[in-house]
Amino acid sequence: MLVNRNITVGSLRTSVRLEPEFWTALTEISAREKLDIDQLCTMIDGRLGELGRTAGIRVFIASYYAADKEDRREARIQREIGSWNAFGQSRRPYAAATGRAFA
Repeated sequence: MLVNRNITVGSLRTSVRLEPEFWTALTEISAREKLDIDQLCTMIDGRLGELGRTAGIRVFIASYYAADKEDRREARIQREIGSWNAFGQSRRPYAAATGRAFA
């Protein structure tokens, strides 16, 4: 079921129809980035290219969470690499006990 909400993009008042999960994601991203939904949608709208507004918002949300997942993965890898000493031995008991460097 689509939910219709009014937003302001720049100085234009418009409506957008998204699934509730996308509205939840947009709200979460806005809070994380310390923006209100109108500000975030204005930023997205400025980078739409060929996409329509609703499709652009969906693509942005998917891209945002994909990048966040990759950032967390990279941070986890860096933590694991930092836990190895010069001889390749883990300083972390879990990794040493299981032989698994990357959880």
